[in-house]
Amino acid sequence: MQTEPKKSLDIAQTEEHPAPNTRVSRARRSLGPWSVLRDRNYSLLFWGQLISSAGTQMQVVAVAWQIVLLTNSPLALGLIGLVQAVPRLIFSLVGGVLADVLDRRKMLMVVNTAMMLCSVLLALCTDLKTINVVIIYSAVLCSAIASSFEFPTRQAIIPTLVPREKMADAISLSSVMMQFTFIVGPTAGGFAIAWLGVANTYWFDVVSYLVVIGTLIFMVVPRVPLEKRPQAGLAALTDGVSFLRKHPIILAVLSLDFFATFFGSPRALLPVYAQDIMHIGPQGLGILLAATSIGAVALAPFTGIFARIKRQGLGVALAIIVWGLCIMAFGFFPNPLWLGVLLLAGAGAADMVSMILRGLVVQLSTPDEFRGRISAVNAMFVVGGPMLGQFESGLIGGLFSPMFSVVSGGLVCILATLIILSLVPALAKVKVE
Repeated sequence: MQTEPKKSLDIAQTEEHPAPNTRVSRARRSLGPWSVLRDRNYSLLFWGQLISSAGTQMQVVAVAWQIVLLTNSPLALGLIGLVQAVPRLIFSLVGGVLADVLDRRKMLMVVNTAMMLCSVLLALCTDLKTINVVIIYSAVLCSAIASSFEFPTRQAIIPTLVPREKMADAISLSSVMMQFTFIVGPTAGGFAIAWLGVANTYWFDVVSYLVVIGTLIFMVVPRVPLEKRPQAGLAALTDGVSFLRKHPIILAVLSLDFFATFFGSPRALLPVYAQDIMHIGPQGLGILLAATSIGAVALAPFTGIFARIKRQGLGVALAIIVWGLCIMAFGFFPNPLWLGVLLLAGAGAADMVSMILRGLVVQLSTPDEFRGRISAVNAMFVVGGPMLGQFESGLIGGLFSPMFSVVSGGLVCILATLIILSLVPALAKVKVE
């Protein structure tokens, strides 16, 4: 008889003063994916990378502007992309092997220092008025080589910094952060060039590298156990390829992204659309170029929902189909400007969902000792698809018409997705938790 009142009192106290764990879980739910920033090491990596990536995008604008001032040649501008893409395709696999062999934190510090020195070279030569095209291309080439080691290493680090149940939030925020820098960085770079000059824009990039190096100094990154580390060399690379062959789901997910960007990206033809089809001038072109990233960032409040989709493989495929449909619709109906921007933003939002779910499948299906090498393959697909896709869309646009290139690219992207689903039916059922 006396236990009932006590039990009621305990229940009342529990409801009025929730247990600490309950309060923490409620706080995390209220913050959504942002709660992962409470993890100190991931937070240091996130904020350092945010500032550094914005600085890099400022440098991209400065390099392009300086090339125009020195040469006024579209071909010279196109060569920037080639100089950036080729080293990343060649050296990414080597970077992935080293990311599984060496201390990843120290490797990121060395690589970011190398990229910072490239920006120092550009800034000093611009200040001293000795800058020329050869120096710019050389700096861009060296920075691209270093970047081919940075991307797989950074991707391999993320899963070691947060618990498995927070991986979805970590990948979501990292994807949003990168898209955000694609909007802020070029905009800030344009204003910095106009107000402060090209040299000071390069110095801003140098400072951004110092920030990320500083955050890496204070990070604690677990290392791959000694007994699981591969020996650097061809055998480690062969083991990575063998792992990929044994896991067709990972290869299928990466292939989906490659074909989506190879066939479906209209970026190379947006200047033609802006000038000849939409008649909106350079200001309108800037809006078109930012539209997909704006759509991706607008999805940020909902990334926690998408990241918890159970059938991630099917989610990736459906997101890419939506991407293809939006690109086709833009090809047919680019005008008025608000409609074209809306369709490109929809494509960007679909791409964001695809990135989040693809990251979950790849990262959670890959043991830590293989993450560097698989992240390197991912880097090759992520870089190779858009870069080669710009050439593909330009070629088709030249042979037929820009509209045919964009519309057919979106259609082929959808067909390629359906073919991959038919060849790897397990992809639609995969659930990685």
